[in-house]
Order: sequence, then structure tokens, then C-alpha cells
Amino acid sequence: MALTDRHIKNIFIYVMPKFFTYGVHLIVLPILTRLLSPREFGVIALMWLFPSMAVSVLSCALPAAAQRYYFEYKNDNEKFAAFVFSLQIFLYATMVISSIGVYFSKDVISNLTLGESSFGFAIFVTFIAGYLGKINNFYFNLYQNMEKATTHSIFTVMQSFIIAVGGLILVWCFKMSYMGVLYGSLLGSGIVCLAMMVHFNRKLKCSFSAKILWDNMKYGLQVVPKAFTGFVTKFFDKYMLNNMLSLSIVGIYNIGQIVSNGIFFLMSKVWAAFQPVYYSEVFKKGNQACEYVGSLFTKFAYISLAPVLFVILFAQEIVYLLAPVSYHAAIDIIIVLSAAVSMQIFGMYCGVQYAYSKKAYWIFPITIVGTLVNVVANIILIPRIGLLGAVIASVIFYFFVNVLLALVGQRVYRIRYEWKSIIALYVVIILSTISVLYLKHIRFNSIGFYLVKMGFIVSFFYVGIKSGVMNKQSIMKVKGVLFSFLPKGKAA
Repeated sequence: MALTDRHIKNIFIYVMPKFFTYGVHLIVLPILTRLLSPREFGVIALMWLFPSMAVSVLSCALPAAAQRYYFEYKNDNEKFAAFVFSLQIFLYATMVISSIGVYFSKDVISNLTLGESSFGFAIFVTFIAGYLGKINNFYFNLYQNMEKATTHSIFTVMQSFIIAVGGLILVWCFKMSYMGVLYGSLLGSGIVCLAMMVHFNRKLKCSFSAKILWDNMKYGLQVVPKAFTGFVTKFFDKYMLNNMLSLSIVGIYNIGQIVSNGIFFLMSKVWAAFQPVYYSEVFKKGNQACEYVGSLFTKFAYISLAPVLFVILFAQEIVYLLAPVSYHAAIDIIIVLSAAVSMQIFGMYCGVQYAYSKKAYWIFPITIVGTLVNVVANIILIPRIGLLGAVIASVIFYFFVNVLLALVGQRVYRIRYEWKSIIALYVVIILSTISVLYLKHIRFNSIGFYLVKMGFIVSFFYVGIKSGVMNKQSIMKVKGVLFSFLPKGKAA
């Protein structure tokens, strides 16, 4: 099964809206950094500490389970209806019940997570927004597997736009401070959740199946530990920085993470187009697909690492545009974290190995060990070297967990990776990271700095040509897809 024009078009349909929404956030962020202090950004970051973990556990990671079981039910209308309806009932019911509990315990949660009870209502608002966002992921995953890229992208753009612009309006015009950003998240997630619920269920048969729900819950619960590692990566370092340094430092660190996380979201949108191809090939051919999916990984890696390289090379320029001087300490954070996030391509890709073999339980010990490594690294490094310690701990975590996931994934389902091409790509990423950091700190800001950056861009293109990703056929396919977006008269 080759990567067809339709698959390439889906990549653009998934990624182009993300560039649009990322552009909206890039427009909004410079305004917010001038309306909100680093301390207020620190508060926003820590507001998600409890909701992030609680929602992952309470939802039993059903959005992730839906990705796996969709392919078992898609050809059986009765089972598919029961599958979608049952999971929705569970998600909405647990959201309502848990929200009541969080409301009455919000001040206690605030005191435990931030050291004071005054942020209780903010945590409650964030919890509801987070749960609605998790339900949205359930719908997004289904649209993705159904290869409804246009529908997926419309709702993605709508959600991101309302969150960004709504939050800005509430902060700027209504002077709501950090609460404006949180209400913006609630507004965007709520409106889009309602729209997708109506759109998805308009022709769906109401059919509940406890067995199908339980099968998905059993799989989802195996994935929850992986969500826990995401929680630790996002929040344990911020929690320590707040306790040992200040909320302002957390705010600067958060700005760095916002930009690097943008890369992860772009990578996930590329993955959204590759995943159905990967799943279909593996489920149809089993072990015989190992060579093809290895070649497919090279293409996925090349497309995903392109924005990583761009952000590493131009992080300084990005921050100068986005934020005032008080946030410029985030530049080095963005460069290093972007390089670390690049390892996530292995974590995304090997997930199918565990899903196909039904051995997702291996994720549990891997994530537990990874969590311990991250916690120990933060405890050792942050007291000694402060903000830099949190960054280094994140690098260690990303490398350790993704390498371990890939190695074990090879044991449950072997993929023939094209290692020469993959190593070459990472050599470019690593050397560009080291070079930019070094030249920045010796204040090498002449035209030579940009020639060095251009050299890494040329090297990246060269690797693409040598690996076969960039060839005449692929360029013509991409060109044809791009012209297909134009009106017929212009395309001609």
C-alpha cells in the first residue's frame, strides 16, 4: 500500500490548519505577554496540574482506546454504533459526576497543588475545560481514523481560534487577567464539543454495549500510565520551580514549553495522516508489513522533523517577536526542548506496535521507570542549577522513555527502520542545536550566523534526497496536491 495522493493531501489538510491556528497563537501571544506578567503565566501553567492527571484517569484513556478498536468495528454497523455511543455515554457521565466532586473539593486541591486555596475556582474551570478537551480528542481520533481530514481540520481550527481569540478578548477587554485565558479554554472546548457531538450523532443509532465499553476500558487503562508520564513531564518540573524559585520562573519556562509544544502538535497532525495508512497496512499484512512501515517511518520522520529544525534555528527571532525582554530567557529553553521533543516521533510510531499485538501493558513498566527517572533528575538538578536543571531533566526523560518504548516495541512487532537515514536526520538536529546555542552565547550575530543556519537547512534537504524522501516523484505528487487546493482556473 503506497502513500497515495489522497494520503499526501490529508497531510496538508491536517497540517495547514495547524499552521493557521499556530499563527493565530503567535499573533495573540505577543499581546498576552504584554498584558500578563511572567507570574500570571506561571499561574496559568500550574492551573492544569490537577486537571491534566485527573481527566486522564477518570476518562480511562478511552480516546486512545478508540483509535485501536475503531479498526475492529468499522465494518460492522451494529458494533460500530454501540462502540461510539457507549464510549460517549461513559465520557459525559464521568465528566458530570467528577465535576461535582471537584467543585466541592476545589479549595483543598488548590491548597495541595499551589500552596494556597485562592485558586480553587480557577482549578474547577480548568478541570471542566480539560475534560471537554479530552472528549474532543475522542471525536478527533474517530475523524482521523475515518480519514475525514477536512472535518477534523475544521473543528481543530474552530477550537484553537476560539480559545486563542476568546482568551485574548477576555484578558484585554474585560480585564480578567489569567482567568480570561482559562475561560477562553472553556469556551473553545465547550463550543466545539457541542458541535462535534451534534455532527457525529446526527445519524448514529443509540445502542449501548457494556462488553464493548469494558473492552475499551481495559485497553485504555493500560495506556493511562503513559498519560501519567506526560503529566510528570508537563507539571512536576513546574511544581518544583514554583516551590524552589518563583511563579515568574514558571511563567518563563511555560513560554518556552508553549513554543516547543507547538512543534509536538504539528508532528501529531502529520501523524494523523500517516496513522491510518500504518494501521491498515499492519492489520492487513501483519509481520509482512514490517519493511513498508519502516520506509513509511522515514517519510514521517522527515516531514515531522522539518518544523523542529526551523524552530531550533530561529528560536531567538521567534521570541524577540513574541515577547518583551522579561521573557527572553525562554530562548535557550525553546531550542533544547525542541530538540528533545523530536524524539516523540518514536513514541507516536511504536504505539501501533503495542496496539496491534495487544501488549499495551508493556507501556506501564516503561512509563513507571521513565517517571522515576524524570522525578529524580528534577530533584537533583533543579536545586543545583535552577531553570536549566528542569530543561536537562526533560531532555533525559524524552530520550529515555522514547528509546525504551521503541526497543520494547521492536520485541512485540518488528519494524525494519531505515537507520542510516534516521541517524543522518538526527545528526543534523543535534549539530544545529549545539551550534545555535554556542554561537548565540558568544554573541555571533553577524551574517555568518545566518549562513550557518542556511547550511543546516541545505544539509536537511540533502538527507531528504539521499534517503529517497525528496525525489522527483514525491515533489511532483506534492506539487499536484498543492495545485488541487487552487480553483481549477488558477491550477490550469
